[in-house]
Amino acid sequence: MTSTSDIGRLVREARRAAGFTQQSLADQAGTTRQWIIRLEQGRHTVTMGVVLDVLSVLGLRFSAELHSDDSDQPGAGP
Repeated sequence: MTSTSDIGRLVREARRAAGFTQQSLADQAGTTRQWIIRLEQGRHTVTMGVVLDVLSVLGLRFSAELHSDDSDQPGAGP
């Protein structure tokens, strides 16, 4: 995943596959339906802690990778 839109699509697909409505997911995750809507739309104003709660309810886990391109580092060369 490389964007908030990607996360939103993943959440929407997982929610539908799990049989949750936006409201039932919000209730289980301790948030509001409006918040779920913003998350699914990929809005940048969501709070990471609540994102993690929603992912947990859906049985998903957040994973991040550190990418480094050594050619961009000072002193790196052939």
